[in-house]
Amino acid sequence: MEIGRKIIHLHSVDSTNNYTAKLLHDGEIDHGTVILAAEQFAGRGQRSSEWLVKPGENLTFSVFLDSVNVAVDQQFILTQIVSLSLVDLLTKFNLKPEIKWPNDIFVKGKKIAGVLIENQLRSKSIQNSIIGIGLNVNEVDFKGFIATSVKNETGEFKSVKDVLYSFLYSFNKTWNMFINNLDSLDEEYHNLLYLRDINAKYQDNNGEFNGVLKGVQPSGRLLIEKEGRIKDYDFKEIKFILKNVL
Repeated sequence: MEIGRKIIHLHSVDSTNNYTAKLLHDGEIDHGTVILAAEQFAGRGQRSSEWLVKPGENLTFSVFLDSVNVAVDQQFILTQIVSLSLVDLLTKFNLKPEIKWPNDIFVKGKKIAGVLIENQLRSKSIQNSIIGIGLNVNEVDFKGFIATSVKNETGEFKSVKDVLYSFLYSFNKTWNMFINNLDSLDEEYHNLLYLRDINAKYQDNNGEFNGVLKGVQPSGRLLIEKEGRIKDYDFKEIKFILKNVL
């Protein structure tokens, strides 16, 4: 399942996920291929939000995984592995990242990375997966968004390509470490959950409320203690009340 043997460098593209999907449609992409763009002018985040970054300052790329061989009811494993790969990468820079469910990465309460995973399913398993990642590397001004970057946190400029190569190493290591040890994967993911066991504000179909994040089901549904009872939520069913976070 190694990734990164082939890297396609693009100057500008609407979305690396869209570009990867087109290559897949045309039968022109191999497993593990990475699509790296200096600029995304229509990058997509979760909830169909835009992922906007300054050209050349941050890391925006997609990874194509073929023949994933993960059951549909276990597809949250991919989210966990990608999240822990980003945590491993950022830890190398002496940062202390946390995972905001399902797969945003926060440092000191500010978003530093986001992930968009798009799976194609065949019967009861994942046929292939396109993993889009945006990581703030050298940008320092986020114009009111609650976001940060490696440079903001460390004071150091990092080569975007060097950070990419480091991520590829982290992903390959994390995959090999956890793909056959799912209990440890789940434990590590839970240990890094942002706001776990902390009273915080959320919003569901009934409006805003204070609740306590208790964990995540194997299916990926979030568990929140609300008014003394544990409720489970899909991604589109609950919102963290964090001002200006994409």
